[in-house]
Amino acid sequence: MAALIRAVCAGLFALATTGIAWAETRLALNHPFVLEDADGKTVTGDDFPGRWLLFYFGYTHCADQCPTALSALVEALTEIGPAADHIQPIFVTVDPARDRGPALRTFTAAFDPRILGLTGSEEQIADAAKMFGVEYKKVLAGSDDYVIDHSTRLSLVAPDRHRAATFAFAEPYLIAAKLLDELQHGGAALGAVNNLGAFR
Repeated sequence: MAALIRAVCAGLFALATTGIAWAETRLALNHPFVLEDADGKTVTGDDFPGRWLLFYFGYTHCADQCPTALSALVEALTEIGPAADHIQPIFVTVDPARDRGPALRTFTAAFDPRILGLTGSEEQIADAAKMFGVEYKKVLAGSDDYVIDHSTRLSLVAPDRHRAATFAFAEPYLIAAKLLDELQHGGAALGAVNNLGAFR
């Protein structure tokens, strides 16, 4: 069963990264997100003044898709160097029943300490996911286990919290280029980025 789950996740990842030409959606956000960190503290966009928020929705028990996506996200942030200081990466679980406390904190820290893991009630997560056009569904994988099919996309929220760009997951250098493009058009200073022209 585990092999089947890994194969399904790998297939979804391949589908998400094949033949894309930045399937981008511009979103107008009409209300704030309200979630919780691993310690149960309420987190909203107001907690990150002046920073862009980079969201990825997934869950800690995901066999392939989420680890691959988060690894690529971290590599993209590394590629853009100091420009990454403008961005707060956020992992939102779609499995709040299992992803809380140390489990959530340890999962995100394994990829990069900059990633903030957020959870919340089922209603809070559903609201945040809907706001960014993320879909997810629990699928039974045996009598006492399940996996969650979910969208594989990144959402970059502008510092004003009223605008967001949601785009398909891709290779790290493409994510890096997209992040730099959004930051530049948003007025962020990018002078310290090495070899900026390579991302054009």
